[in-house]
Amino acid sequence: MTLIFLLKVLKFIPNKEREDLTVMTRLLCCALCSLFLVSIPPEVFAWGSVTHAYFAKQLGEGKLNAEEVYGATVPDLFNLMLDSPNYDDLLRLTHEQATKVKTKAHKMGLEDFALGFVSHNEVWGADFTAHVSGRTTQEGYVVTQSRVLALSLKPPLQDILEQGGVSSPSFIAGALAAGVSHPFIETAIDLLIKRNEDPSIGSALRQSAQDRPPAVQDLLAAAYGKSLARKTKVSEGEAIHFIRESETQYQQLMVRYGEIFTEEEPQALQALAAQGSGLLEGYLTLFTGKEITISPELIVQFLTLAIEQVEDTYQEELTSTLSYLKGRMKSYLSSIMRKRQ
Repeated sequence: MTLIFLLKVLKFIPNKEREDLTVMTRLLCCALCSLFLVSIPPEVFAWGSVTHAYFAKQLGEGKLNAEEVYGATVPDLFNLMLDSPNYDDLLRLTHEQATKVKTKAHKMGLEDFALGFVSHNEVWGADFTAHVSGRTTQEGYVVTQSRVLALSLKPPLQDILEQGGVSSPSFIAGALAAGVSHPFIETAIDLLIKRNEDPSIGSALRQSAQDRPPAVQDLLAAAYGKSLARKTKVSEGEAIHFIRESETQYQQLMVRYGEIFTEEEPQALQALAAQGSGLLEGYLTLFTGKEITISPELIVQFLTLAIEQVEDTYQEELTSTLSYLKGRMKSYLSSIMRKRQ
């Protein structure tokens, strides 16, 4: 999540620009979600998963615990459901009600999975520091960095739109830059973690997804089945089936995303760029009605800009976030570590 989360462009467009979008444009953006969910490669939805996996490993004192690593990514399992009328409710379930998983996990022997899951939450966990209040920035670190990056992405995007004969190229480029800068920053941090902190993080993520216990689906169903049924006005059985299907797809997605990060950085960049350029081309063509060409080299350029922007500051934010998480989760971590001894 999310390039990845390109379909969530409206979510990351600042409020002022979002309000200026015409009704037809906003409806078109929503309609595109269903089409892309069918046609785009699943890898593009996994942005930031490497960072969550890294946090989980460090919370576990640097030792690989596959359940914990996979658990740290799973709150994003509903990020694929972009065309759902209940999208915001789905995200709130896993990002704001993580304690439901913690409560149920003890009886099911999935405490390690729950430890990772809880670390991700947006109320006070890792996503809180990324999106709401950073340890080294006033606002969320990723939000702060993405606003700066958007200024660099707008000119080349505007040039492409002008060359394609698109109307209102400046406005569309500004809105698009504001939307895609967020996932570019998240991906840049993923790549830097592999480069500098943990070269084996791709293998760890892939292994954690491959080895996840089948009981994880039972845990998620027990934690969220009833709430999801109420929110979506379906039977509890239907809600549980939806959860199980979503987790199955998400597990496969994490295996593939982890595989990308087992490659050397140039190869990983190319793999990400190949997927991202095709997605961005399709989005712009449908959005504007024009044939727009986006080269993989441009996506590599954007990722490189994002890496250059954060490479001097991301480590301090990671270190501070880890210290913060260890403080917030001190008693929970202690109980888990005692059981591992």
